[in-house]
Amino acid sequence: MALTTPALAQVQLTSTELQALERDLKSYENLLQERNNELEEIKSALGQTESQLQKRIAERDSVSNDLAAKRRERESLIVRMADLDAQREATEVRIAELDERLAQIADRVQDLLLSQYKQRGRRLAASLGASQSFHDLRVRNHYLGLLAEQDADVINELDGVVAEQRSAKAQLETQLAELSAAAAELERAEADLEAAAKRLEQIVAELNATQAGQLIQQQSLLEEQNRIERSLGDLDRQRTNEIARLRAEEERARAAAAQFAQDRDRQLELQRQADAARSRADELAAPLAPLTTGFVRPFDGAKLISRFGEGNNSYLGIQAPVSNAAVRAVQTGRVTAITYLGANLGYMVALQHAGDMVSIYVNLRQPLVEMYATVAQGSVIGYLGGGTLTRPDVLQFYARREASGGSPFIDAAPLLGW
Repeated sequence: MALTTPALAQVQLTSTELQALERDLKSYENLLQERNNELEEIKSALGQTESQLQKRIAERDSVSNDLAAKRRERESLIVRMADLDAQREATEVRIAELDERLAQIADRVQDLLLSQYKQRGRRLAASLGASQSFHDLRVRNHYLGLLAEQDADVINELDGVVAEQRSAKAQLETQLAELSAAAAELERAEADLEAAAKRLEQIVAELNATQAGQLIQQQSLLEEQNRIERSLGDLDRQRTNEIARLRAEEERARAAAAQFAQDRDRQLELQRQADAARSRADELAAPLAPLTTGFVRPFDGAKLISRFGEGNNSYLGIQAPVSNAAVRAVQTGRVTAITYLGANLGYMVALQHAGDMVSIYVNLRQPLVEMYATVAQGSVIGYLGGGTLTRPDVLQFYARREASGGSPFIDAAPLLGW
């Protein structure tokens, strides 16, 4: 016969706590694995970010080198612009000098032209008229030609100065255009390089921020991982301590169970003796009077406390006036089943009656009948109080008809006069 002592029940309850610890430990192990996987992903992402960062830094350094070269080119352009500016100033000075010289020549030319055109006819006629001979005439004509040549030289000098002035002004315009173009090119190059430098600095800043964020996330995950590992260590220690405590408790429970078994055996023997004496006394007592239905109730003063179908029950809950009351057969029948249903429900006895009727009694202690024995109506088949879930003054009474094609159990309340 199986026994369940309070000590063993405590061991079972504590084992449930151990199972909860095992589940928590497994949950933390799974969580730790998830954090390890996330850390690997962060490390991989950090590696990719670092690679991109290095490429962008190399690109930034290259642009910085180009910017330095452009700045050196800018310094060269500034020197060239300064030289062009000096040439421009020299050209402007030269143009000013030419303007002054041109003004002087213009005054001379104007005086010569006026004198030439005013006196040329009189001088020529006087010179020719004063000639004494043909030779003298030729000499005088020669000198007049020289005077004309001197006038032509002045005109030619004027033309040369004007041409030189135009050339100088054209050169000045060219120098100014080159100077403006160089300045514009320098400004454009500086703007482009500064924009590129700012863009690269922004990219590097973003990459640095991304890397910093990932490092922070990695640090957070590492801290959580350490916390989980500490929790796992605590759970593992708790589990070890709980296992040790359960083993000690189990040893104490086994010892208590052995003692309990010895005491229970003595109690059962005494109970059997008492039951036998009670049975003999009950047999001497008058049997229960049959109901109009032909059945008797399982004990005097029976009270119906739960009906068939309540709470999905397939039985009647019948309360006796006292605990551990004697249970009687509701009708003459043959014992077809004696089964121990465990500590929760105790023993079950089934009786086969005439007309395919079967009555079933649950929550009995050790039955007083044997298999296949014929039991008269009203005879004691056992005593209440065999189970721990059902009160010791309550009988679970089932009834069914063997030939029924419907539900295997029927409502026995009308048979028992309820």
